[in-house]
Amino acid sequence: MKGLTALLRQPRSLFTHMVALLIGAMLVAKLGSWTASLDDKAATVRRTHVEEMLPRIANTSRIMGILPRELRQKTLSGIRARETRYSVDDKPLLSPDLVLTDPQAIAARDRLMDLLDLPRSAVLFKMWNKAENAEPSWFHNPWAAIEPVEMGMKFSVRLPDGQWLNAVNRRTIQPTVWSSTSTWTMLTSILMVALASFYISRRLSRPLRDLADRADRLGRGEAVPTLEAERGPEEVRRAAHAFNAMGARIRRFVDDRTRILAAISHDLRTPITNLRLRVELLDEGETKTRMLETLDELRATVEATLSFTRDELGEEAVRADLSTLVESVCDDFADTGHPVSFSAADRLPLICRTGSMRRAIRNLIENALAYGGTARVSIRTDGTEAVILVADDGPGIPENDLERVFEPFVRLESSRNRRTGGVGLGLSIARSVVHGHGGDIRLHNRPGGGLDAVITLPILSGPHHEGLIYRKAA
Repeated sequence: MKGLTALLRQPRSLFTHMVALLIGAMLVAKLGSWTASLDDKAATVRRTHVEEMLPRIANTSRIMGILPRELRQKTLSGIRARETRYSVDDKPLLSPDLVLTDPQAIAARDRLMDLLDLPRSAVLFKMWNKAENAEPSWFHNPWAAIEPVEMGMKFSVRLPDGQWLNAVNRRTIQPTVWSSTSTWTMLTSILMVALASFYISRRLSRPLRDLADRADRLGRGEAVPTLEAERGPEEVRRAAHAFNAMGARIRRFVDDRTRILAAISHDLRTPITNLRLRVELLDEGETKTRMLETLDELRATVEATLSFTRDELGEEAVRADLSTLVESVCDDFADTGHPVSFSAADRLPLICRTGSMRRAIRNLIENALAYGGTARVSIRTDGTEAVILVADDGPGIPENDLERVFEPFVRLESSRNRRTGGVGLGLSIARSVVHGHGGDIRLHNRPGGGLDAVITLPILSGPHHEGLIYRKAA
């Protein structure tokens, strides 16, 4: 059932194409065998009918040969069959110059000659299909057997006294190709091939589907497990090995970069502290004040970087309830008197690094409070995704800077005052955290004023939802 659902939901997928190819190939093969069977059945019916008629004509000819002329017509009227019309005439019904080209017609004429022991000139024979002047050609048109077909034969046999026994036989052949047995056999074979196609296609396409899913998650910055590289054809296994090696190299590169950043930030703390101690010894004045502000900003930058790298390197992902996690962050702000409101949907299970996720949400709320005065946080679901909205009533951000503000250390002086705090890492850290969880973050200016920060995250469903511990993340 899942395979059929995937087939209908993704008509352009490799799985769908493979199923269609296998079933299409089977149908073509079935069509070919069915066409051949039509030809065989039509030829068999035709041959059987001819074999039945030849002895009848031979026996009738012998009887007419020993009867007086005056009794022949009367006798024929008594043996006239429904499909055959007999007559005794002075001339043959068929032309003596008739040339046969159909091998079956030639064989039938020769067989009648043997039965009567007569020369070729004394036995004239013709067969037709539908049109009287057309030679039968089931081999040329096997499709004719799917409809009722009228076939016919004409005989002219010379009697001992010179008269001719003429006979015309017409018979309508009913098609027998659509018998219940044939229909059930074809339907059963189609069903079996379809089931085999589903199984083979899913087995071949599953490694590629897993590879595409993991590549997409890796491209969003999410940590992904290694692929099973022993499934599928050789080409798929090689692609899985290459992807695993690429993912390992990327993880090593990111971890090394994070460790280097953490080491640099840690080493900067001591010289910054020494500089601050020396500045404190200076006389009071504007120069000292500016130097202290600069050192405070450097210290804040270093502390933010260290905090972020500690979260990235030391925290394991766990199952948590997103609604509870975000609510706990909002409660922390509300407990200190900040105007932060929160509304949530039902429980939203999520695998995440709770410390990093709290930091991302906190950064967005701090921005909303600093530049909009209030923060309204809400959570809703959109299919398999959770949508977190942090709205403020601030001046917003110019449209051409909505993406640039996510770059590290970027501050928009027209709307962001340096005295409000922050070093330009909050949004960059938030986006890095969200990307690391397979989600995305966007900023939107509202038409009536204010800024919306929108986070989308994939949520768990089905069996993953069971066994979760819903608690406020510490």
